[in-house]
This record gives sequence, structure tokens and C-alpha cells, in this order.
Amino acid sequence: MLDVRRLRVLREVARCGSFTAAADALAYTPSAVSQQIAALERQVGAILVERGPRGASLTEPGRVLVAGAEEVLGRLAAAEGELAAIAGLRAGLLRLGWFATAGATLMPRAIAAFQRRYPEVELDLFEGDPDACIPKLRARELELALVYQFEYAAPMGTDLEQVPLVHDPLYIGLPAGHQLARQDRVRLGELAGDRWIQGVRHGSTVEVLPRACRLVGFEPHVAFQTDDRIAVEGLVAAGVGVALIPQLTLPTVRSDVAVRPLEAAGLSREVRAALPPGAYRPPAAAAMLGILREVCDALVAEAAERLRAGDGRG
Repeated sequence: MLDVRRLRVLREVARCGSFTAAADALAYTPSAVSQQIAALERQVGAILVERGPRGASLTEPGRVLVAGAEEVLGRLAAAEGELAAIAGLRAGLLRLGWFATAGATLMPRAIAAFQRRYPEVELDLFEGDPDACIPKLRARELELALVYQFEYAAPMGTDLEQVPLVHDPLYIGLPAGHQLARQDRVRLGELAGDRWIQGVRHGSTVEVLPRACRLVGFEPHVAFQTDDRIAVEGLVAAGVGVALIPQLTLPTVRSDVAVRPLEAAGLSREVRAALPPGAYRPPAAAAMLGILREVCDALVAEAAERLRAGDGRG
């Protein structure tokens, strides 16, 4: 394979017309330029430059090689520029996965902050639970994904890099007139006779609510299942049933839903950012991690304020 440094020297000799001028342009000595050209000629097995009293001129093989070198060096320069832009977050693509309940507050804020700071980096978004995002991370179809793990759930595996973001307990959402809405806290067993609106329809998370209820001795009566958080809150507010409310969504929960801390085992989760296996972390992914931490901290503070305000207390 031809040496790129020698190609640059040959191109400069062709441009300047002499070894001395090329040496000045490259900050080499004339002897070093001569040595590089001689080595390149040995490598290709042809004379590339003719030296004369009026300077240096290319032979036909030299002209052919310089023409190819221009294209190669141009592409390398473009690639170097693109790499520098990606490293400096002035270009690039971040393929990002996130679960549905993160769409209420966390992801909109994080995406908006990222686009304000790095407007030239393109975002490609995929919504899916960890069951869907993790295979895409392993296949390197995503650079970063928001995932979560509930208590007692099977571990996700050790091949992925996982960065803790926030502890996300689940609260109980009640119709404003519900008798338990007057309490400061609710025990899961007190909801044995209620109908439930389950905010998930498929995947391993479907079993989280039934498993927790069985631990305290009852089987939940699930009246409706939906992945739509707006529908969940609407059904609760209308008195159709009760529902689990993640801490991360509390700042936007409608005011006619009473939200109370829930005493129950197995109903809290750890939210993490997961990255594909390997040591490389794209600059855009590292930048998004920092933003996600900022947004999570703000949401936890806002969730505490929402609870202190006691919206929806009957």
C-alpha cells in the first residue's frame, strides 16, 4: 500500500516545481524530500520526477500517481474534517432509544436541550421498552438507550455498559374522590378491591403489577391496558380505576388525579442509560448522558413539589 506521507510530498513537488520549494512548504529539508520521492519510486518501480536545471517535473507515471493522490488525499482530508466535526459535536448522528413513560417529561426535555446545544447533530429516535431496545444496542443499531429494571426482575446482562440515572419509585394515581385520596400514603393491600388501569400492554413489564399484588395476597382486577399515559390519567380521573404513576411523570400528571406514595415491594425501578458493548463512546452519546442527568435531577425535584402541593386531595 502506498505511503500517504510520500504521496503528499510528491503532490507538493508537483505543485511547487522544485524539491527546495516543496521542502519549504512542508517544513522538511530538501534532502528529506528527495529521500521520500526516492522511496516512493522504489515502491512503485518507476521514475516519478525528473530533476533538471529548471527544477523538477513529473514523468507520465508521476502525473498518473499525482492525479490519484489528489483524489485520495482529498477524501482523507474530508474524512478528517468529518471526524473532527463529530468529535466537536458539529455533525453526526445519535440513534437513541427510550421507553414510553419517558416520553411524558424526560425525553422531550432532554431532546430539546440537546438540540439547543448541538443543533448540527441529527437525532434518530426509537421508542421501545428495554425488551426492544437491548437487542438493538447489541446489534449496534442504537448508540444509547434509556432502560429500566424493576426490583426482582432478571438482570439485563453484563455485556452492555449501564449508567445509573435515577431511582424511579411508582406512586398510586387515584380518582380525586377516592376514599384513599385523603391518606398521606397508601398500602398496596388497601387497593385489593379496586379496578386497575395498567399502563403497559406487552413485554416483561406486564407482570410487574400482578407480581407485586400477589406478594400482598390478591390478584389485581385489570379493567384496561394501554401504553398511552394520557389515556391512563384520563381513565383514572374519570373514576374508571386506579393506576401506577412513575415518579418521572409526576410533574405533568393532571391535577384531578390524586397521587400518593405507595407502600409496596417490587414497585420501584432503576432508570439507566445503556450503551453498546465495547470501549468506544460516541461524543454525542456522552453529551446526551450529561443532559439526561440534568433533566432527571430537575424532574425529581419537581415531583417532590407536586406531592407537597397535594393536588387532587379529596
